[in-house]
Amino acid sequence: AHGYLAQLIVNGKSYPGNVPGAQPTSSVIRQVSDISPVKGASNPDLNCGLSAQFAADVADTNPGDELAFDWRGGDNQNASIILNFPWPHNTGPMLTYMTSCGSSSCTTYNSSSSKWFKIEQVARISSGGPWAQESVMEGFPANVTLPSTLAPGNYLIRHEIMGLQGAVSVGGAEFYPACSQIKVGGSQTGSPSEDELVLLPGAYSDTDPGIYDPNVYDPSASYTFPGPPVAMFAGGDASGTSVSGDVSASASAAGSTSTGSSSGSSSSSSQNVCRLQR
Repeated sequence: AHGYLAQLIVNGKSYPGNVPGAQPTSSVIRQVSDISPVKGASNPDLNCGLSAQFAADVADTNPGDELAFDWRGGDNQNASIILNFPWPHNTGPMLTYMTSCGSSSCTTYNSSSSKWFKIEQVARISSGGPWAQESVMEGFPANVTLPSTLAPGNYLIRHEIMGLQGAVSVGGAEFYPACSQIKVGGSQTGSPSEDELVLLPGAYSDTDPGIYDPNVYDPSASYTFPGPPVAMFAGGDASGTSVSGDVSASASAAGSTSTGSSSGSSSSSSQNVCRLQR
């Protein structure tokens, strides 16, 4: 069993996605061809998912808005009941990236050579505790807050679940990226620095700590997030991404108390998640 992003919720407003491989309808979520994971850190599908297609719609957002990513599982043999399955995995981090689509709408934007910046990442809920991904397995969405100083414009927001249940072997990690098309309003000026931008694929290697992880089942072991640090304007710093089994997520960051998002603004506890998880 694998899965896909079934719904994006922005401040309580739902934007359903399309079942992979089905006849597409208007959505803000780029439809993937299959519920299977992307395998291999250099796979071109690491960008937005397996054979991801442009979506027809765009969600209007503002800096500080609360987003909830509702992931669902499915059965490759019976796509007609795919929505009835919970997310099937509970091991590994969740990471959120953004990239600018420039002056045009993201509906026709090719992101294959885009430079992405990270706005959020979450590993374990508490020291020695379960991965935040476990709450998604229990049916709750993954909650993310847009940076409160994010500059207006057209963006893709890429939410990624890493399934590390096979990460004890090189090449065993499973990547589930999903891209949604948004337009950010307001008049803020926050943006990443050039050294915080990465290519996807390009930011990961199959042998990176956090992708190949022999200690993934040891809750007391350190975990190192792959890719760049969270951008400074989004609450990050330049200290790297290593955690030592300490607090790396709040319960609300995994949606454990609400079907919507409860992240709040950059001064709230969930934005502090970005600071704690390094």
